[in-house]
Amino acid sequence: MSTQTNNNIPLCVDLDGTLLKTDTLHELFLASIKQKPWIILLLPFLLLKGKHHLKEYLSKNFQLNVALLPRNETFFEFLQKQYDKKRELILVTGCHEKTANAIADHYGLFKQTHATSEYNLTGHKKAELLEKIYGKNNFDYAGNAAVDTPIWDISREKILVNADRSLGNKLHRRHNFSEIFDTRSIGLKTILKAIRIHQWTKNALLFIPALTSHTLFDNDNIMHLLAAFIAFSCCASFSYIVNDMFDLEADRKHHRKKSRPFASGEISIVIGFLLALLLLTIAGSLSLLLTTQFIALLVIYFILTNLYSLRLKQIPILDVSVLGGLYTLRVLAGAVAIDTVPTFWLIAFSSFLFFSLAIVKRLSELLYLEQNTNAPVKARGYLAPDISTLRSLGSSASIAAVLVLALYIDSHNVKTLYNSPRHLWLLCPTLLIWLGRVWLVTGRGKMHDDPVVFALKDRVSWLIFLIASAILVSATFY
Repeated sequence: MSTQTNNNIPLCVDLDGTLLKTDTLHELFLASIKQKPWIILLLPFLLLKGKHHLKEYLSKNFQLNVALLPRNETFFEFLQKQYDKKRELILVTGCHEKTANAIADHYGLFKQTHATSEYNLTGHKKAELLEKIYGKNNFDYAGNAAVDTPIWDISREKILVNADRSLGNKLHRRHNFSEIFDTRSIGLKTILKAIRIHQWTKNALLFIPALTSHTLFDNDNIMHLLAAFIAFSCCASFSYIVNDMFDLEADRKHHRKKSRPFASGEISIVIGFLLALLLLTIAGSLSLLLTTQFIALLVIYFILTNLYSLRLKQIPILDVSVLGGLYTLRVLAGAVAIDTVPTFWLIAFSSFLFFSLAIVKRLSELLYLEQNTNAPVKARGYLAPDISTLRSLGSSASIAAVLVLALYIDSHNVKTLYNSPRHLWLLCPTLLIWLGRVWLVTGRGKMHDDPVVFALKDRVSWLIFLIASAILVSATFY
């Protein structure tokens, strides 16, 4: 082993998965698909010419906001300390030189940068370059994957950063690592966060048609609805994952969304694609157990959610209309899952209510920007003057939902379903109070940007829900 001190020997640092918690090639791939979806047809031909051609094409035609890329904080702090000690830090990476130079310039820690240009600078190619420049055992190296093994074989000290646990154990038997940084937090909790398991509560709307028609426990209805619930939930989670992966930059700029698993780098983009594929497979398999109409609605839901993620959420008013429509679509799907026809009242009530709540979601985002940024409000096609318009539209839709409920209570349908239909009149002021509270909290800028999450965490909302349930039980059985 060399007798040189650490300060006199260069520390060579890998980028993807080591300095950063993400892979720049994967990020560029997502950026290219988001901007020009048709380009996916071109990528296989670029790969045939060599991986370095693919990296060159993506790096030169698409840009990443390098300041927002998630980094391994503990390891970064280590590098800063080495830099403060005047140690020579070298960035050696398989990403293209254009991206590597931008990242090196941003951090200002690295004396030199070696990156992919005429050939793919990974594995043995990287080892050959470093041996040529420094010689064996005359540099230290920090990496994260098995592909780094040839470099560790010729480095003096070896540093392992955030490697997969099983891989880390295997590598540790071969290399005597002087430093191991492990801040990974992926686990069941992280996976559930990525698929937004709490959002599955929205799919309880599938049970509404069976509840309102008092047929929930008839024949095989409950089994069909459970299959429909899981199918819709998996399909929704697929869309959430796709949305999060295509919205990385926007999420990283957001005060709360920056902690999402993909934006923060807790889950890799590759794992995200595999997880999305699994969810889509489960949703498709379960849907085959149900009616053809249900399959058609699930396909429509799938198309709309992904169109929303890619484009529709940027179009004012259409965005909230689609969001509200997706809620109503769940109600329709619940009806066809048990082979029944939803009533006009249910569809009209759902349409107005969910349009109102969709506006709450968008308005809360705009109000946050207005209160917390100095720049003029501009988000998803909306401007500051649009806030008052959204307030009017949303509150009007709330009143319309309560009006539809009142007309339904006075209809002939109710008299055949409830023993004491007059008790249902108490639902109108109950719903009005809850919607009024939602809009009051939103207007004060204290609404979570998802009203469903707000309702799940809000004690007053739970109390109102229990009161509404008691009213329904009273009207049904007394």
